[in-house]
Amino acid sequence: MRFTLSCSIVRSSDSTQVSLEMCFNIKAISTAFSMIGALALCPVTIQAQDFRQPAASDVQLSGAGGQLADNIRAHIGVPDERCTATQRRLNRLIPALRRDVERAAQALGYYQLTQQLQFTAARALTTDPAGTGTDIANVCWRLEVAVQPGEPVRIGTINIGLSDPAWRSVFAPVLDNLPLRPGDQLDHSAYERIKSQLSSQATEAGFFSARFQQAELAIDLEQNLANINIQFEPGERYRFSAIRINTPDALSKNFVERFLTFSPDSDYSSDALIKQRQNFNDSQYFSRVAVTPLLGQADNNAVPVTVDLTMRPRKAYSVGIGVNTDIGPRLRLAYEDRYFNRRGHRLNADLGLSPLQQEPSLSYVIPLQDPVNDSLRLSGGFQRQETDSYITNTSRIGANHQSLLDSNWIQNIFVNYEQEKSELTNIRDGSDFQERVNSTVSGINWSRTRSNDPIYPTSGWRLFGQVSGAHENLLSDISFAQLYGTAKLVQQVGPGRFLLRAEAATTLADELLELPISVRFFTGGDTSVRGYQYGELGATNDLDEVVGGKHMLVGSVEYDMRVTGNWYAAVFVDSGNSFGDFTDMKLQQSVGLGVRWLSPIGPIRVDVAKALSENGGFRLHITMGPDL
Repeated sequence: MRFTLSCSIVRSSDSTQVSLEMCFNIKAISTAFSMIGALALCPVTIQAQDFRQPAASDVQLSGAGGQLADNIRAHIGVPDERCTATQRRLNRLIPALRRDVERAAQALGYYQLTQQLQFTAARALTTDPAGTGTDIANVCWRLEVAVQPGEPVRIGTINIGLSDPAWRSVFAPVLDNLPLRPGDQLDHSAYERIKSQLSSQATEAGFFSARFQQAELAIDLEQNLANINIQFEPGERYRFSAIRINTPDALSKNFVERFLTFSPDSDYSSDALIKQRQNFNDSQYFSRVAVTPLLGQADNNAVPVTVDLTMRPRKAYSVGIGVNTDIGPRLRLAYEDRYFNRRGHRLNADLGLSPLQQEPSLSYVIPLQDPVNDSLRLSGGFQRQETDSYITNTSRIGANHQSLLDSNWIQNIFVNYEQEKSELTNIRDGSDFQERVNSTVSGINWSRTRSNDPIYPTSGWRLFGQVSGAHENLLSDISFAQLYGTAKLVQQVGPGRFLLRAEAATTLADELLELPISVRFFTGGDTSVRGYQYGELGATNDLDEVVGGKHMLVGSVEYDMRVTGNWYAAVFVDSGNSFGDFTDMKLQQSVGLGVRWLSPIGPIRVDVAKALSENGGFRLHITMGPDL
């Protein structure tokens, strides 16, 4: 019985050829079955035969290195001959091997390569298979390939034209970022990549009948140059037609249609379909989104689109726990009604509990014209906060409009009516500093974050700025205007990262002590000047007691690096304080060491900081949350 299976793969600059040959002698099957009975009755002795093949080391290449050497080895492989092959038989392989080497070199621009190929005997010692323990010398063959690459062909001119120049902007991502430039070494794969990118871009942009009128790589061996000439005809561009949305019963058709990012009769684009699917996903209403172009139903170059949506569960409950040294261990309970009605309104209830801070709140969110990035939030809540410097009890109702600007900044316009009862606890006569203040605070803020990783960024930044204020003639007991801003930067340097942080604020007001404590500035704590307690630093009165400040300035420089696994070590310097007037500005400093662990729920930080003031000591800080 004869059974032969062979497969050969040949890679070149022009194409990839795969040949598969099978041969099966059916006639021998009956003979094989007629012998089975005899084999079952008779003992069988199988004599070992030498089926050893040359190893990869049996091909030796000289005169070439790098990509050229890799490509030659990939083309010629290892000769499929047994150690017992004759010299004459092996020499018959050389013409085909020469062609393989030539194609491999030309694919990388080496058209002037010279080569020498020969088979030589190489001796190796192997153990006698009969088990006598003696060594037997076997003769195998080694292929030696010696090449001289010569000067490679370089790119001369590149001429890529479109039959309709009006579509140049559509193909600009390809035309402006070609993998080959005049003067570059010729690489056939890069040339093929240009054609492939043009075809892919045409398909993604809806040019389904695009074709090459000309695709020529002209090689001038006298000048040692290759000129590229491509004329591409995009053809007629397809467009979208009807958008069929299978609207769930939980939401109205009018509301769901507000999520559409393209309209019928707009130009076909794969990017538009991807953006549309992402917009539905970002809404948090749907557990499954399918946006499907029906190319088989295209009529007059118009492609219908179907949108299939599956709703997430309407109600959600969540429990969160955390810890930091500013407010101690904390518990968060949350409830969400994701679609309170068919217009997509949301209802949220939150309760935050810790030994030093309690904060129940309720909010009602109304999606606007762009339901993903544009919303109105009505909220109310209560907050009680205790520090070593003060106690505040604040009731608040308000509204804010959040939107995404064209510049990718998030804008938030707000107005809050607040009733605050506060008390300074670190002064000798606290009764003089108990107060109740009503205020209507309005303002606007902007924020933006960019990073290469949400958990452990090695490059990124975050900016936040806010303008707020109140006036006595607008339902307030006080008048003030306030500017506040923060900036964070993360950048990898060497084996670790630098983390830079800055925070600044200023307040326009007549008297510091007339301001509610909630709008005064206190510094110190986990995210401020480490080495000091939360709210320990600030402007002082005549008795050197901390009463908060109208202005604030805080900065930090930190460097961390991986120690092992998900564990990191950090060193940092903090500086800052709050003060009543700029003339009284006195910054406090601290230094420290820290440990970071990238846990499954996010980074956990443990810091030991030393305050550098006269009476400063050591303090432990524990925090959780992202770096930006």
